[in-house]
Amino acid sequence: MGGKAKASGPLLKQLGESLKSEGPKLARRVKGVVVFKIDDDEWTLDLSEGSEGELYEGPPKGETKADLTLTVSDANFVQLVMGKLNPQQAFLMRKIKINGAMAMAMKLQPILDAAQPQSKL
Repeated sequence: MGGKAKASGPLLKQLGESLKSEGPKLARRVKGVVVFKIDDDEWTLDLSEGSEGELYEGPPKGETKADLTLTVSDANFVQLVMGKLNPQQAFLMRKIKINGAMAMAMKLQPILDAAQPQSKL
């Protein structure tokens, strides 16, 4: 990640871990590529149909294009993931900017849920 440590870092790491078990299920539901622009960082979540799911820092690889780009501050990304900020309300309040497939944006909640820290019982 670029620059100073960001609060979104551990949440993105958790999302990457969740993809190991939830990736195919999320890919069947989302069927596309989501780019998160969090402050100055860019992360690509590839949930293309038939994929296992992959999260990596940077723009989409090769000829792959983003179906949805979500631009958000680090603080607002954390609030979205933690359930303290509703994605639809955040969009209406201009706390997040969405470019691309709006129908896919409506499927973001399971992705955000997968990024939540897992309790260690």
